[in-house]
Amino acid sequence: MTSCVIGVGNDLRGDDGAGLAVARTLVTTVDRDVRVIECEGEPVSLLDAWVGCSRAIVVDATESGATPGTIRRIAANAGPLPPGLGGTSTHLLGVADAVELARALGRLPESTIVYGIEGESFDTGAPLSEVVVAAVERVAGAIKRELESDPA
Repeated sequence: MTSCVIGVGNDLRGDDGAGLAVARTLVTTVDRDVRVIECEGEPVSLLDAWVGCSRAIVVDATESGATPGTIRRIAANAGPLPPGLGGTSTHLLGVADAVELARALGRLPESTIVYGIEGESFDTGAPLSEVVVAAVERVAGAIKRELESDPA
């Protein structure tokens, strides 16, 4: 199974950079056969990023009203993603939209997992909040364990 981890976000919008931070944490710690990708552009680019992968793990910030730092893990293959996942996107389409487009086009990897990290602040120029930094570490650890327990 070919795997990729894709961090989605925008470093210039505070906690919106959570997915990118997870990718940066994992890039030097996962097996070199796992592709680690930063997606700072339109989330629809996910359709190209995961080409050739039978397993994709996508990480993005969320703004659903949950407690900041809350982590959600969703098996995207099971059905539509819940509202609020990627709701803070500065792009035309969010991660949920990209996943649903891929599903409709038959381009969703066999195993697609989406991790959402609930943000606290999405202010322009703000750093990641402390609660999100802690969540980034937890998500990176969970993904690493997931990849090690079921290697590509």
